[in-house]
Amino acid sequence: MSISNHDIIDAVAANENKLILLISDHLRWDNYQVAHLKMLQDKLNTYIRYIEQGGYKERFPDKSFSEYIIEIQFLHQYDEGFARMVALAKPKLDKKNITIVYEAAKSPSDTQE
Repeated sequence: MSISNHDIIDAVAANENKLILLISDHLRWDNYQVAHLKMLQDKLNTYIRYIEQGGYKERFPDKSFSEYIIEIQFLHQYDEGFARMVALAKPKLDKKNITIVYEAAKSPSDTQE
């Protein structure tokens, strides 16, 4: 899967009353912040529609969820513009019980002692 395929749900799992959706972002941010943010926004909108329209019911027909988590795993450190975008969307998402969590992979230099 790819962040550039905004119409595709990368991965989905259920944990008790939580539906967890994963976005994997392998792209660098340098020189492409605006385009990268737009791709993430499009991907997130697809995920939110998937939740709102019950797209997960095909995979989990007998499950009822009260919480939805969209987890984004970045290969590279994310841009602060992305963090601001998530903060702006948070009040609307909270009303829908949707939480966005994200983290960047540690670079090899971060793990060396």
